[in-house]
Parts: sequence; C-alpha cells; structure tokens
Amino acid sequence: MKTHKHHIIPRHAGGTDDPSNLVELTILDHAIHHKVLYGLWGRWQDNLAWLSLKGQLDGDEIRRIKTSEANKGPRTGRRLEATLENGKKGSQVWKGQKHTEESKLSISKSNKEYWSHQKERPWQYVAKFMIEGVSYTGTKPIEDKYGVTRQTIYNRCKNDRWADWMRE
Repeated sequence: MKTHKHHIIPRHAGGTDDPSNLVELTILDHAIHHKVLYGLWGRWQDNLAWLSLKGQLDGDEIRRIKTSEANKGPRTGRRLEATLENGKKGSQVWKGQKHTEESKLSISKSNKEYWSHQKERPWQYVAKFMIEGVSYTGTKPIEDKYGVTRQTIYNRCKNDRWADWMRE
C-alpha cells in the first residue's frame, strides 16, 4: 500500500521537516487528515491538499489556486519586500534589451484594450499644463476648450512646433 509522509504540524502552519513532525499515512488517511485540519482551522492550504489528494484537482489547477490564494491579502512585511524585489528583478530582465516589432504591437494592443475599459485615470486630474499662457489642472478643461483628445494634448506638449503647449 502506498503511503505519504505527512507533516503533523503542516509547513504552511509553521511546521518543519524534522522527523519528529513527520508521520507515514495512507493516501486516504492523508486526505482525511487534511479535511479535518481544514474543518478545524479553515486554512486554504489544507482544503487544497485534501482536494488534490482525493484526485479532484490536477497539477495545473493546484498551481493556479496556490498562486491566487498566496497573492490575496495585504502586502506587508516580508510579502511587501518580496513584491518589490520581484518587481526590480522583472525590470532588470529587459534592461538594455530591445522589443521586437511584434512584441511592441502586442504590448500596444494590450495597453489599448486595458485602458479602453478604465473610466478613472487619476493622473489626468492632477497633471498641470500651461497652454497659450493659461494654467490648467487636468486634461478635461483643455479637451473641452480646444476640442482635442488627451493624446493630442500630450503630443503637442512634446512637440517643438507647439512651444506654447507645456506640461508643468
């Protein structure tokens, strides 16, 4: 009969791999033990272990749920540090690299799709502009007065031909 090593105090609850914290259980007993732990403590890790040991979840589904559950909740302490560290590592991968034309198109399409569904863009309301000697806060009053799009405003501020359109 096939057995599993089971942590008496699960690792997700602070248990270790010390031999005194391990016990051999059949797969059925292992599944039942995690079901009981889930009933007692309500930890998602025990529910996931129970469902996977019963054969109700495959490896891809287990990884998806683990990732989803692990990313829930506030990022404080070590989680915040890890998030910031991973962000830095991710940006280092592309440092000095050029995107292919295909990837640029894909990124552009993805950004257009994402932003087309966003109603609120907070920076639009606080950006300061100097247009033809008049100071504006946000893009909306400029859009209304000049009948231009937000993108046109930003493009004109970058273009030397529109020297009297500036972002402050």
